[in-house]
Amino acid sequence: MTAISYNKTPQVGWWAGNARFVNLSGKLLGAHVAHAGLIVLWAGAMTFFEIARYNPELPLYEQSLIILPHLATLGIGVGDGGQIVDTYPYFVIGVFHLISSAVLGAGGLYHTLLAPDVLETNDYNFQGFFGYDWQDDNKMTSIIGIHLVLLGLGAYLLVFKAMFWGGLFDPWAGNAGQVRVITDPTINPGQIFGYLFGAFGEGGMAAVNNLEDVVGGHLWVGSICILGGLWHMATRPFSWTKQVLVYSAEAYLSYSLAAVAYMALFAAYFCTVNDTVYPEVFYGPVGLIETSRGVVTARGWLASFHFVFALLFIFGHIWHAIRARGAAAGFDRPGISPLFRGLEIGMAHGYWIFGPFALLGPQRATEQGNLIGLLSACGLVIIMTACLSIYGNASFRKEFDSKNLTYATANPVVPESLKTVDGWSQFTAAFFVGGMGGAFFAYLVYDNLEILKDIFSGNI
Repeated sequence: MTAISYNKTPQVGWWAGNARFVNLSGKLLGAHVAHAGLIVLWAGAMTFFEIARYNPELPLYEQSLIILPHLATLGIGVGDGGQIVDTYPYFVIGVFHLISSAVLGAGGLYHTLLAPDVLETNDYNFQGFFGYDWQDDNKMTSIIGIHLVLLGLGAYLLVFKAMFWGGLFDPWAGNAGQVRVITDPTINPGQIFGYLFGAFGEGGMAAVNNLEDVVGGHLWVGSICILGGLWHMATRPFSWTKQVLVYSAEAYLSYSLAAVAYMALFAAYFCTVNDTVYPEVFYGPVGLIETSRGVVTARGWLASFHFVFALLFIFGHIWHAIRARGAAAGFDRPGISPLFRGLEIGMAHGYWIFGPFALLGPQRATEQGNLIGLLSACGLVIIMTACLSIYGNASFRKEFDSKNLTYATANPVVPESLKTVDGWSQFTAAFFVGGMGGAFFAYLVYDNLEILKDIFSGNI
């Protein structure tokens, strides 16, 4: 017995991505395995690339490297003072990732080309264990539980590396930092969870300044994740969660995007202010994005990348959450949906209103002129979104009523899908996502205009 009745890939454009496989659990598994292979391939290839570029005469953080600083922080190939003394372990790690990517790639091809398109939902055999139905809340909580257990084991791996497999680089040990084994991690819950409540400063968890607390925190997080995973695998959702949450593929995607966005924002902040987990010798001085020689530090790259992508994931979460809620409410009408109308109109507004603020504003000639233009454009998008929301609540509080017509309900030009509270809410939320995205896109284009000109002219 299969989980769903649809067993063919829909005839939609390539841009639909994995949405084509929503009802094809086998092919969706293949896509996930193949994506994992690409990620591991990037890690291995990037490791080799950075080994080839590494210059022992320059500080590590001035060489635009990402992988090597992380490996060095783990105490791999590093001597006293943070000096890299042996690059061979990096070579081994790169080879391991490349071999792993080949195995994952083969698995992705198998599930894409040879394996069944839809997996059986039968917990009594190995293949059926991976089958699922999006509406099966018990199966979904089991999948969440499995992921939590894997995350817990990942946290434990860092603990084992710190305590038994060579230790970590401690920037506060010795004269200028050295690799040491953490023999006595902090297990006092008051000490560990005190960071969450600002007991050690306004930095919260980012205020941690010793590896004992770092490793102890991973012990607690790993244990909580594993226990939480086992709980989810053994229980069904509470009744109130069934009323609050939407159980569909797009809803799960929105939940995941929200979680990733939160983690990316926290990582950007942690990287910016903390020099224990992100030692200055590898990532550059705290808070320094660019050196006096114009080189972006490793800390600058990490913080900027995580912040930008956190914003993108937040917009993605809002977009997919709206679509999931709309589908659950029965909004699946032919023609252009309120979501796409709002997205297109919002993108156009956000893109064009950036220019006047950036080029005509009082700060137009300053170094921060473009950033101020972006923030101003985003502020106007928020104001317009609030106005749209107020208008919708006032005009469509009740369903269409011929005795109480507004401009939108009386005007035949206004699409029918917008003449309800839910339809207008989708339009408004999509306008916000599109407007913010359009403003960010315009900012990135204009702020890097000279680089784009050089690329298109063939100078780069």
